[in-house]
Amino acid sequence: MNIGGHLSTKEGFAKLPDNAHALGLKTYQFFSKNQMQWKARPLDKEEASAHVKAAKQAGIDDESIHASYLLNLGSPEEDKYKMSYGAFVEEIKRADQLGVPLLIFHPGAHMGSGEENALKRISDAMNTAIEETKGAKVKLTVENTAGQGSVVGYSLDHLGYIAENSVDKNRIGFCIDTCHAFQAGYDLSNKFDSFLSEFDSRVGIELLRAFHLNDSKYPFNKHLDRHENLGKGNISHSFYVDFFREPKLAKVPAFLETPEGEEGYPKDLKFLKSLGIVL
Repeated sequence: MNIGGHLSTKEGFAKLPDNAHALGLKTYQFFSKNQMQWKARPLDKEEASAHVKAAKQAGIDDESIHASYLLNLGSPEEDKYKMSYGAFVEEIKRADQLGVPLLIFHPGAHMGSGEENALKRISDAMNTAIEETKGAKVKLTVENTAGQGSVVGYSLDHLGYIAENSVDKNRIGFCIDTCHAFQAGYDLSNKFDSFLSEFDSRVGIELLRAFHLNDSKYPFNKHLDRHENLGKGNISHSFYVDFFREPKLAKVPAFLETPEGEEGYPKDLKFLKSLGIVL
């Protein structure tokens, strides 16, 4: 398993592979634009090409882009949905230009319209985007949620609905955030094997494209999305051992999104190594 982390792009996209390796990481995740703004300057073709070349030279082929936090493909409000969908397609195109195989995004919230309506809207949006971006290789990767507010995607049944209704399963996937799953009521501390089995039966293990590897600041099943550095939160230490020893996950990248960011990633790695995990 390749472990990565969410990195800053302040030095440019082409520096990401070197910066990841300098932190002891084997892959990385990043924003391709300001995550709190709808619009972004067009990608510079030379800059995009430089990233493609740098990642290839570094032997990295499982990096990801995290889409904007503003997206809500489940919104019942037509103007907000249209803005979200337009930005979503733009994120897909940017990922493809940058040669990034995974676009990870939060599915959205129903805002009072009901979970079933939101899930259908999200699924339909993904299918339309797949048709609109034929030829693109990036996989539209839905991240599970903690179940706060009116967000959907906290249940494996929700993810299974999206998988079942996809027009092209080769173009989609799912990212499991460990903090979110723990907060949504999946006991990773004691029943990680059961969680993977349930994921396989409800979604399909072949669609598990990535993990966000985070500890949980709050106790189990509180539906609170608050990440903690590894080993500092409420998820058991034995989980991490089970996680890295699971053969089914050998080719699935895991991206750190812990609170201290790049300054804290070496501490996260040191914690994992203290458990006897070989990275």
